[in-house]
Amino acid sequence: MATFCLIHGAWHEASCWDQLTPRLEAHGHQVIAPDLPLHDPAAGWEERIRPALDALEEVDGPLVIVGHSQGTGYAAMVATQRPDAQLVYLCPRLGGFAEPAGAPPRFREGFPFPSTRADGTSVWDPDAAVDTMYPRLDPAAARILAEGLRPMAMPSAPFPLDGPPENSTVLIYAADDEFFEPAWERFMARELLGTDPVEILGGHFPMVEDPESLAELLDGLAGRSALGVSRPG
Repeated sequence: MATFCLIHGAWHEASCWDQLTPRLEAHGHQVIAPDLPLHDPAAGWEERIRPALDALEEVDGPLVIVGHSQGTGYAAMVATQRPDAQLVYLCPRLGGFAEPAGAPPRFREGFPFPSTRADGTSVWDPDAAVDTMYPRLDPAAARILAEGLRPMAMPSAPFPLDGPPENSTVLIYAADDEFFEPAWERFMARELLGTDPVEILGGHFPMVEDPESLAELLDGLAGRSALGVSRPG
């Protein structure tokens, strides 16, 4: 069995994995889901991944690092410290990596991202988050998630990686992702990562929309030695 390190994305915290975690554990896996200080404008890139690196210090054996959305950039940074790990980009933003020529549009047209405030953070109005981020969830469940969202800030320094790490990698994208265009994610998987992507049904948050199916998929990926290849050379 494997250890899964689950890296959350922007505005969220580790609790977004709460429904997926017991399902992975039911398959016999260990799960680590650190909270990253993405809400702190003063936290640099290395500070943001420190909770994950600290949590992995004593982890031996098969390791799968899963980054969701903007968390894929942080997952890639963690993976550079663990070249033995399998790396899974889930509904990824792939922020910081240069797009190969010919990339289609990244974002869904008209998606209402919150604006950046004077302090360098952005924050969701809970009502807007319920309607636009979690439209497939029960309204009560969506409200709980929306009210738990944190402000989010980006470091002022450039992203520290020139390209994706050399770890064995797979990209999973959602057919009806509210944030990102599936055509862009397919393009990035093939042209940037050099691997065929895996499509799942549903929207941008499979860990809360269908955690059972996601756990089955991740369990199937765990331990495989050839999820994909490193970035094209």
